[in-house]
Amino acid sequence: MNRLFLALVLLGIGFVAEAQVLHQKVENVTLKDLSGEAVELPYFGEKNLFIFYIDPDTALSSFGGHANYKFSDEIEKRKVSSGPNLFGFGILNIGDTGLPKKIVRNQARKRTANNGGLVLEDPDNTLSRAWGLGDCNGKYVFIVVSKEGEIVHFQKEKVTEADKEALYETLAKYK
Repeated sequence: MNRLFLALVLLGIGFVAEAQVLHQKVENVTLKDLSGEAVELPYFGEKNLFIFYIDPDTALSSFGGHANYKFSDEIEKRKVSSGPNLFGFGILNIGDTGLPKKIVRNQARKRTANNGGLVLEDPDNTLSRAWGLGDCNGKYVFIVVSKEGEIVHFQKEKVTEADKEALYETLAKYK
């Protein structure tokens, strides 16, 4: 009985922490590009941002990819991650992966060569700490930040159909 209670408490704490992320104001952070050069988040404060915050291990989980990883392919095909007021890009959560960083960077370069996207890297959980995102290890996170610096969408668990529709609505609103 005590284990069940503890599990429910911990689960509840996770939901509260995620709810606290929404609508908080955040600041720009300095990360790295795939060459290791320091860069700030592009267009922060100028455009709404749609960020794919990815632990590279998720691409290998669940037999061929985490559900959110597969959903990101759907987003890419629909071409809804950018617009006149929206800039979408990926951030590799390098601090939490057990994969060799050189291989992760090479895979990211190949993907961006095919889709023209931008990928940055977070070598030490800078983004998750600065924005209070909680534990993002093993997660594929979707974040939408308004140009005013407010987190308006945050999803780090596997997305349901309802979650997908909510994200599409948010992207359309901020596009």
